[in-house]
Amino acid sequence: MGNPVIPWRAPVSGLLQNRETSMTSSKPRDPKRRASARRASLEHVLVENEKIKASVEKAASDLTLVNDVLKQDAIPLQVMQQALTRNEDVEREVSKAADDLKVVNVTLADEMAERVVIESELASVRTDLAGVRDDLLNAQVREKAAREAALHDALTGLPNRASFEQGLCHGLIQATRHGWRLAVLFIDIDNFKSINDSYGHGLGDQVLRTTAARLRSFFRDEDIICRWGGDEFVCLLLDVQQEDSVAGLAKDLCEHISEARRFGEVTLVTELSIGIAMFPEDGETADALVRNADIAMYEAKGTETRVVLFQNTLTVPMTRVQHC
Repeated sequence: MGNPVIPWRAPVSGLLQNRETSMTSSKPRDPKRRASARRASLEHVLVENEKIKASVEKAASDLTLVNDVLKQDAIPLQVMQQALTRNEDVEREVSKAADDLKVVNVTLADEMAERVVIESELASVRTDLAGVRDDLLNAQVREKAAREAALHDALTGLPNRASFEQGLCHGLIQATRHGWRLAVLFIDIDNFKSINDSYGHGLGDQVLRTTAARLRSFFRDEDIICRWGGDEFVCLLLDVQQEDSVAGLAKDLCEHISEARRFGEVTLVTELSIGIAMFPEDGETADALVRNADIAMYEAKGTETRVVLFQNTLTVPMTRVQHC
């Protein structure tokens, strides 16, 4: 039988050659980047652990082979010396692997501790981002509420004068571009002061809110109705045809509003006076149209129909103050 050959293996070395570099490298300040860097480092440590485990298993196999050789009878002296030398080398490799494994375990413990810290920081960042998102949403809600308040009447919820003037300017631009006719209706509640004086401002506010609701339900969605101030409302009718049809609509509105309404123990019949100015015949600017509709409204007070077209009133010089 031939002499047994003892396999020689390279000593375990260089398995953790990058550990010191990874441990001393600068840490990214951003938690997400730190988490990514730590994940890569943790994977490296786990790979090193598997390498050490494989080396120990190989060393154990070699040690078993050496022991088998030494148990044989009448082995040559040279073979015995080789086996003993290999036995010492294997023991050193096992000892070195054990030391490396301890270092890996310490590094692994540090990585796990750092991971807990990073996860805590990420949780804090998520909480902060949620707070910022909530603050942003609240700011948007407040901004929208402020914008709505700036363009709407607080009592009736209708657009206010500023909002109406914006809509009228835009309507004039579109009418000029497309050759449309527009109508501005200036609406006043008759004898509203006597309602306040007789029943108080609380009931007067109820009358204003009810009138606003009826106006809103009467006109088309594309028309613009606003509370101009006090007991006055102004409406813009877009793309109208004949002034007679506008006058007929205004008369229907007067009848609609004049239906008796009950406010608690009080029943009231509210009447309107309406003046109408047409674009472009009665004015080509927002200021001229509103002013001339206002003039026509005062002419309508006391008339049977309570509706007057500006062109049917006395000629009034128009000065163009506001251009759209």
